[in-house]
Amino acid sequence: MVNVCVNGYGTIGKRVAEAIAKHPKAKLVGISKYTPDQDAKLANASKLNVFVPKDSVKNFESKGISVNGSVDDMIARSDIVVDASADGKGMQNKQTVYQPRNKKAIFQGGEEAEIADISFNARSNFEKASGKQFVRVVSCNTTAYCRLLKPLIENYKIKHISAFLIRRGADLSDAKGSALNAIEWKAHSHHAHDIQTVLGNIPISSVAFKVPHTHSHINSMNIIFEDGIPNKGDLIDIYSKESRIAVLNTANTSAQIVEAARDLELPRNDTFVVSMLANTIEINEGGVFFSFSVPQESIVVPENIDALVSQSGIMSKEESMRLTDEIIKIPKIKSSLEKIFA
Repeated sequence: MVNVCVNGYGTIGKRVAEAIAKHPKAKLVGISKYTPDQDAKLANASKLNVFVPKDSVKNFESKGISVNGSVDDMIARSDIVVDASADGKGMQNKQTVYQPRNKKAIFQGGEEAEIADISFNARSNFEKASGKQFVRVVSCNTTAYCRLLKPLIENYKIKHISAFLIRRGADLSDAKGSALNAIEWKAHSHHAHDIQTVLGNIPISSVAFKVPHTHSHINSMNIIFEDGIPNKGDLIDIYSKESRIAVLNTANTSAQIVEAARDLELPRNDTFVVSMLANTIEINEGGVFFSFSVPQESIVVPENIDALVSQSGIMSKEESMRLTDEIIKIPKIKSSLEKIFA
């Protein structure tokens, strides 16, 4: 049994904490909160152990929030820390908290790759995280690209990938976001380099657009092959066999996918899977083009669970991915989405 805590209880932290709590080989020590807000009260309502800064205990308790100890106590009781703090905060935590205490930690994709010994994606490089002190789970979009590209790399020789990202403006819980009447863009976005930190020196370039909506990220790829170009049937066959990719044949809007998740009564509308949009597949000279939808709030949750399993060496890749998927009901979600959008 590995003792795990979650430092940061926001969009990613709360989802990861709930998944860890259901894992038979991990014990959730608790979660940290730094502000006595509604999320702290929700953590209490979810019967999670809440740890706060030592000098904030009385402030939390005065607002009716039950506290189980200090953040230092939580870290001390844990073998691994899942750091789900705000982007950029992870490096400070590493240098001032985890390294001095010789604790293993898992960081999120908002941190630079240099923060960790390895950038992680379960489908692509599970074994390489074994025994590492610091692991970085790559961002939501990078996770999706790795899930999609790894099986292609295993079957074909890729010459070049052009990646086009339409990023959501904000998570649903954010009060900030992109401007109401503007689309922002950035050429040479970080995603290409991030993908290379997992898959090696794969030839890829990326450009990202940020648009004012919250449903999901929508991405497109144009992949040029050296030889042996897959046809539409080949792509559908390859991706249908991937446990964390749902092949949707008839979805036409991001709203349809979100509405399906709501109608399926999925908690928080979380699907965890990449939705590969089969009706966007085009076979062109030398390559293929297709698009996919990325559930930005949930896609990295299974990756965090598999990362801590690999880090602690308690299960093999196949065992871990299968158990993680079962815990958060990915097989049922994938099957349901594929039937709805058959």
